Amino acid sequence: MSGFSPDWLAQREPLDSAARDAGLANDFAAAIADTPRRIIDLGAGTGANLRALAPVIGGDQDWLLVDKDPVLLQAQRREIARWAAAHRWGIREDASGAIELTVGPARWRVRSQHLDLQASLEQLALQDCDGLTTTAFLDLVSLDWIDRLCHLLSRSPCPFLATLSVDGQRRWQPAMTDDRRLHQAFAQHQMSDKGFGAALGTAAVDEMALRLDRLGFTVATARSDWQIAGGHPALLGQMIDEALAVGCELEPGATFAFTDWAARRHAQLATGMLTLTIGHRDLLALPGPVRVR
Repeated sequence: MSGFSPDWLAQREPLDSAARDAGLANDFAAAIADTPRRIIDLGAGTGANLRALAPVIGGDQDWLLVDKDPVLLQAQRREIARWAAAHRWGIREDASGAIELTVGPARWRVRSQHLDLQASLEQLALQDCDGLTTTAFLDLVSLDWIDRLCHLLSRSPCPFLATLSVDGQRRWQPAMTDDRRLHQAFAQHQMSDKGFGAALGTAAVDEMALRLDRLGFTVATARSDWQIAGGHPALLGQMIDEALAVGCELEPGATFAFTDWAARRHAQLATGMLTLTIGHRDLLALPGPVRVR
C-alpha cells in the first residue's frame, strides 16, 4: 500500500469501520471458526483489517500483515500497541519479533512481512493460511494481478474477504452542475497505474467475483459506502481539493469552472451544509458451494 501515509489511513479508518458490511465479516469469521485462524492480510497498511476483524473472529488467531512500505510497517506496531492499550489488553513481543496480544483467554499473534505484492505475489504462502483478507486494495490493482491472485487461490483455496473497494459512485449534496464532470475525471484517474499496471478501479469487485465464481467459489457482495458529513471537515476539505486537482489535470480547459466549484464547496463545508457519499463494495468468496448471504 505504498503511497498512502499513516495520517491518511488514520483519517479513513473510522469511516471504513462504519461502512464495512457486518454480515460478510461474520460469514468470514464463521468460515474459519474451526481452523487455527491463520490469516494473511494483503496491503495491510497500519493494520486496519486486524483491528476491524480480530474482535469479530474471536479465539486464538495468527495474523500476517503484508505490505511493501517500510513506513507503514513501522506504523503498524505503533497503531497495534495504541489499540491494545486503549482496550487494556496485554501486549508483548516474542523472540521472533511478533506481537502477541492477550485478549481475555485468547491470544492474537501478529507478524509483519515486507513484500512487494506486484513483483513477488507468488511468494505468499497461501497453503499455510486459513483466510485471506484485504481492504481498500482491489481497486488499485490490474486485471493481470487479479488473475495471478486467483491462480494462487485455485491452488490453495481459502475464504477471501476484500472490503471497501470503490464502485464509482460519488454523490455530493447539495448537487452542483460540475459534479458529473469532476466525477468522470476522478473515475478516469482511479484507473491509472498505482504500481500494479492499469488499475481496475470501479470494475475490480466484478472482475474478482467473476473469476472466483468460475473457480467454484461461492461469492457474495455487499455495499459499504462512506457517508462523510460535517463531523469530518478536514476529510471533506481534502476530498474537495483532490477532486479539483484531478479535474484540472485531466481537463485543463475547465480549470476556471472547477476552481469556482471548489470555492463554493468549501463555503458549503464552512456552513455545515456539505455531505459526500463515496460508493464501496465488500466481497466474500468461500471455497465450494457454501451458503453465504
